[in-house]
Amino acid sequence: MRQFINEEALLEQGAERVWDLGHPSDWRSFEAVGLEIWVPEGSVMELTLRVYPQRIGRPEYIPVAAATVHLTGNGWTEVETAFSQFDYKHAAPAFWRMIRKLGIEARTVNGSGEAEAGIRIRSIRLKSLGVIALSAERLSRSAQPGEAVQYELNVCNESNTQQAVTLALEPYGYESMRAQLEPESLVLEAGQTGRVKLQVTVHDGIAPGGYERLTIVAIPGGKAVWAKRLTLYTVRALAHPYIMHTEAGWEQVRRNAAAFPWAQKELDDYIRIAEDWIVPEAQGPGQPFAFELGQRFKLHAAGVAWKVTGRTDFLEKAVLFLRRLADPITGYPATDAPMLHIYSTREELELPSPRGVKVSTGGLIHEGELMLDIVSVYDLLYNESCWTDEDRSRLEHVFRLFIEKVDWMITDGDTNNIPSGGMAAALLCSLLLQDMHWIRRFIHGPGGFIDMVATGVMDDGWYFEGASNYVVLFADMMTRVVQACEPWGFGLKDRKIPPSYHSNAMLSPWSMQGGKPFLGMSFAKYGPVHRNYRTIKDVWDAMLPFVDDRGVLFGANDSTAKQMGKWYDLAYYVWRDPRYVSVIRSAKGRDLVYGAGELPEGEDRHDERSVIADNVGLALLRSGGQGSASSRIQAVLKYGSHGGYHGHFDRTGLLGLIRYGKNAYSPLASWYGYHSFMFKMWVQASMSHNMVVVDQRMQEPAPSKRLLFHSGSLLNVCAVETVARWCAPPYGGQTPYPEAFPQERGLIEGREVPIPPQPRPQGDTGTYSGPVVQRRLVAVTEDYVVIADYLKGEEPHTFDCLHHYQDFQGIDGARKRLLRHTAQMSEDPYGSAQFITDCSWYECDAPARIRFSHSYNAVRDDSEGRHNMHNEEGLMNLHLHALWPPQQELMTGWYAEAAPVNKVLSYEIAGDGVQLAEGQFGAWILGKRSLDIPLQGVRELKLQVRVDRSSRKTVFWGNPCVLLQDGRRLPLTDLPIRYENIDPGHGVSSDYYGGQVHLAGELYREALPFEPLDPSLPAVAVIDLSGLEAMAFQGTLGGDYPLGDDPARRKTISIRTSGREACFLTLLEPHEGDSVIAAANAISPEQIRVQLTDGRTQVIDIHGLKGDGRQLHVRLRELGEAGLLREECTN
Repeated sequence: MRQFINEEALLEQGAERVWDLGHPSDWRSFEAVGLEIWVPEGSVMELTLRVYPQRIGRPEYIPVAAATVHLTGNGWTEVETAFSQFDYKHAAPAFWRMIRKLGIEARTVNGSGEAEAGIRIRSIRLKSLGVIALSAERLSRSAQPGEAVQYELNVCNESNTQQAVTLALEPYGYESMRAQLEPESLVLEAGQTGRVKLQVTVHDGIAPGGYERLTIVAIPGGKAVWAKRLTLYTVRALAHPYIMHTEAGWEQVRRNAAAFPWAQKELDDYIRIAEDWIVPEAQGPGQPFAFELGQRFKLHAAGVAWKVTGRTDFLEKAVLFLRRLADPITGYPATDAPMLHIYSTREELELPSPRGVKVSTGGLIHEGELMLDIVSVYDLLYNESCWTDEDRSRLEHVFRLFIEKVDWMITDGDTNNIPSGGMAAALLCSLLLQDMHWIRRFIHGPGGFIDMVATGVMDDGWYFEGASNYVVLFADMMTRVVQACEPWGFGLKDRKIPPSYHSNAMLSPWSMQGGKPFLGMSFAKYGPVHRNYRTIKDVWDAMLPFVDDRGVLFGANDSTAKQMGKWYDLAYYVWRDPRYVSVIRSAKGRDLVYGAGELPEGEDRHDERSVIADNVGLALLRSGGQGSASSRIQAVLKYGSHGGYHGHFDRTGLLGLIRYGKNAYSPLASWYGYHSFMFKMWVQASMSHNMVVVDQRMQEPAPSKRLLFHSGSLLNVCAVETVARWCAPPYGGQTPYPEAFPQERGLIEGREVPIPPQPRPQGDTGTYSGPVVQRRLVAVTEDYVVIADYLKGEEPHTFDCLHHYQDFQGIDGARKRLLRHTAQMSEDPYGSAQFITDCSWYECDAPARIRFSHSYNAVRDDSEGRHNMHNEEGLMNLHLHALWPPQQELMTGWYAEAAPVNKVLSYEIAGDGVQLAEGQFGAWILGKRSLDIPLQGVRELKLQVRVDRSSRKTVFWGNPCVLLQDGRRLPLTDLPIRYENIDPGHGVSSDYYGGQVHLAGELYREALPFEPLDPSLPAVAVIDLSGLEAMAFQGTLGGDYPLGDDPARRKTISIRTSGREACFLTLLEPHEGDSVIAAANAISPEQIRVQLTDGRTQVIDIHGLKGDGRQLHVRLRELGEAGLLREECTN
């Protein structure tokens, strides 16, 4: 197969000529660029070809790939440049589907005479290598013993002359299946395609699931240099089911359900979901997806419940879903969706780009999740008599469509959870089809299983994204793959894979660009490398010691906490590692499908000691002592690899503070979703974390080092250091997108942010500061946590030691006084501090005690945009003692929680029927309009406000009044006023939820409720001004935040100092009843003295936090009336 680009052209010496193809062109079915070039006798020519992929998105593809060759000749010379010669990373070939331009440059490098001014070329074309192409529609087939499979091979003559082609089997020597090739030769005219048939017979000496490889060689014109080879895989069919379990595995599930109450409970849950399931129709032809992602759980439940109970109604539901999925007119094959999702301009949206089928809502990871369940359930139902030949043909078509889509999409250089999920599901599709070509491709090929493990699993065993849920997701999907592969004998569960030593986990061009990193992110894998292999089991082993006594793994990066019991049921089933049992016993819930009925006794505890992982950069410090496991304090310190898209900018951050099954912090304490600008401007940025922040900016991801780790009985300590520059969060959030920020995007989200004086490009992080040395030491004792911070920069900075906890109670401190109140922590329109509002600034002497007391509630703590999950119900107090510096500047402000208060307000003000003002803006935490409208001569004033969405009730006019000619100010509520479609709420000066009214951080004591009762209609107030001699209307329109008096709301605390150097000492005491601390003081930045209520005194000395950090150590001495009681020192 050939495709001509140009018949003839004249090139200037050393000048590139570019052919614009007019649209992105798919070159994947070709192997080379061919052309003819005139080479004068005795000359050497240098020829360079360049391909230019379509520039789109971040950009998604490399800007150019080039190949240079040198030629000698005598006249017209044939040139064939293979795509494999081009200088690109061959693990990331996706761009070959999106070629927009071809450039050719030639020059004479030496010769016997003077170089010609012009260089002639002709017959520029895309082609296969050589003169023939050899292909087959299917490269693998399966059959039962005694059956024969048929392969049809196509041989295409791509030359301009007749070709005689010889075909033969190329035996390795150990093949046992009988193979017949017919015919064994062809004579093909120019451009002609001939067909050859290969028949292979399977015999019973091949084990079920076994296969043999056959290679066919085609040689044109007796010239072996032009030979083409094709490898085919013939498989002895393996009996279904085998993806989740074999029949023996399912029989054990049935026995467990009959024998163990936990298994019966899990089965009851499956039955309830299956009974409630109403099988949906597919979305229909031309729709952007076939089913909602949530259908996966219902399909899975129906399949499993049928397999265990035999209830035919569940079978019928699952079969109906799969038939609707496979319907060629209304199902998955009829969907139509773009395969690229990131565009930087509206012009890019108009460009032709690849489109294809789409099985679910969400991205490729979500398609993979649904398809994984579809394949698994079809495997369960495979042997049922209800299937027709047409059903099976249609479902095979579904799986092949998905395979073809994933085959391309996982080759763009990404190695994160998105391609991993697509790859895992495509591999399961291939297993179900028993297509060994595709099985091998998704194990060994670009973006396949081997690549994902080699690049994604770090030396300490953690998956590089570092977000707890994505680490678990990766481990779960890959483990399901290895489980499904076990009956095939591939041995993936114990496969030791050589790692990728490339520092970057990704090959995408946008993840490796020079200069400023894309959106400030890093995809590098930090930390030491000691091991020369990786396995999937590494990930389970890595997470294990970080799971707590309740079976909960704390949240890190873009993740909530995770309940790990069911996950470790799967891991234990596959590897039978007895260390996993203590998690299974500790956790809530078991896995019906993989849970073992009998667990070994006397297992070691996984959660007894402090633990570190230097690549992901997590230290979990557990207090010693004789109390119960739940009474032990656990503190999590973050210091390692960033994690790419899901990484937070919080090295040295206190990631978790856990006691009594309650965690005082979660990195998703406010969650705006991936599509909001707040995702990267707030959720991931440094200001939302418990850490010291420099100049209210964002910390650059940089390699960190651990200075100290000690796990003892009195003292558990970790100290880390990073040297990082500071910048602004990526402007506009997770860019690029086609809309202008903040103007258009603010209206789309209903969230206005100020337009800055200097426009800034999307995603830009501004200028970097100089490097700042930042060290944090966390020491966990039996009763409290000590945090020591040291920072040093080359220039003066403002340092904010930030903490964010729920249910603020107050500040106790000597000589405390209020300095000022500000609506925002900072008015910097590029920064994150602008989102912390209603800020009160105090000064006092150290020590200051900031008190929190929160009653944990599963519903309240996982609502209003909060995701603080898997906490035990009940009260926990938290006292934060600010001990150093001696003179404290403290700030309290509202943490920017993601309550659904955002909406667009469209307002109109009219006087006597004439419009006086109008506008619209997004009102949420920020966003308000202060208006001063002249009213001379106006007798009737009309205020009208519309909202674009119905969410929380937030709309108020702050301090609305009419100014009279004599200077008096009349509140609007004192005037004759008629309301239309206005919810009066609790009246003036109280918000709709019983709290005060704040608009963009300012308190309004006179606030007029103005939320439309019917959100489809405007709220209207008509004010009679007759006889008043009104001069102006004044008022501030906005949206109330925060709402009411929610005890789960989080308060930000800043302890501030400034200079080139800063030291902070803080002490945190989480407790359920009375505090055990009578007093805590810092004698110096290196010594803390804590008096306990039982009369003991503890003195903690911290040596070497300044300087080079090499001599850093900590000593705790406990004193009583008789002198020294206990002592412990780090090494």
